[in-house]
Amino acid sequence: MTDEQFDKITAWLNRAFHVEKDVNALSSLLKRDKERAEDISANYKKNDKGKSNSRTNGIEEALLMLAETEEKYNKTLAEYTHCRREIETAIESLHESDIKSIFKYRYVECKTMKEIAKEMHYDLSTVKRKHRKGIEKIAPLCT
Repeated sequence: MTDEQFDKITAWLNRAFHVEKDVNALSSLLKRDKERAEDISANYKKNDKGKSNSRTNGIEEALLMLAETEEKYNKTLAEYTHCRREIETAIESLHESDIKSIFKYRYVECKTMKEIAKEMHYDLSTVKRKHRKGIEKIAPLCT
């Protein structure tokens, strides 16, 4: 297996990690947008004597922003779920339990090779060797 093929397969396996980072960032934005919309709505209700178009527009703008962020969040969460299912299915196809565990730690739990070695009571070089062996076995499924 060439280094290029190895990198391509590990990139495929790492997709969920990168999408999860996007989900977390959008979750933070969603929280902020909800708080902003609630704050604007609360302020609008308190000051409903002199209603102005600018306040209404502010609420509408906040709600539109919230809806857009929520849509992006839901889309990205669905993408994450899909990626993770594909990756977990590929990992489950591995028949050696050690390799399967290494891949679950690495690509589902996003642990480093060093953390995996410590968790499994293996030498780091053993984890790397088993990982490479697993990459070669899982290659046909990672397209």
